[in-house]
Amino acid sequence: MVPIKEEGLIPIVDMVVIVGKRGCYMSYVAQRLLEGLKAYPTMYEVSERFISRMTLMCNVRRFLIGDDKTLVASLFPVVFTGGKFVGGLDWLIAIHVFGKLIPMLKEAGTIWL
Repeated sequence: MVPIKEEGLIPIVDMVVIVGKRGCYMSYVAQRLLEGLKAYPTMYEVSERFISRMTLMCNVRRFLIGDDKTLVASLFPVVFTGGKFVGGLDWLIAIHVFGKLIPMLKEAGTIWL
């Protein structure tokens, strides 16, 4: 994984990008799923401090708009393909189960089948 600066933007120039925290098994699962489809992602890591701040900000926002019944547990890992936000590991697996991941990767030019 490549460490990124918290103040800067994440460069989404690669075809498939996974942003997660160091040593996170969910990032590893997302990486292995994509590698199994011959789409080799670029991995970026964020610090625990950054994740804590992002989670706190999302929870405060939900509380302020009145949706305080459910709190955000974790925001990472997140997956981008072709510069588009796919979602977390749950969305990545759901898209794959419904057969939409391979066409999405083909459209992004990541895989050729």
